[in-house]
Amino acid sequence: MGSWMVPTAYLLGIGWYFATCIILGVVIGRWADAATGFEPVLTLVGITIGLAVAMVGGIRMLLPFMRRFGTGPTE
Repeated sequence: MGSWMVPTAYLLGIGWYFATCIILGVVIGRWADAATGFEPVLTLVGITIGLAVAMVGGIRMLLPFMRRFGTGPTE
């Protein structure tokens, strides 16, 4: 196995986390818009909350990644 597999899998997991947070924000916002009648407002709120959660969680996941894999020889 190459030395690239572990960092790749870790970054792939972070990417899925970002995508899941944003998609859930959109879906919940659209559902709330349909339930309340505030057509674009709650979708935008959901997108904003999804992006904020993705950024905070992404930073919290990337900091240990950078400490572990950020130094050393490059191939």
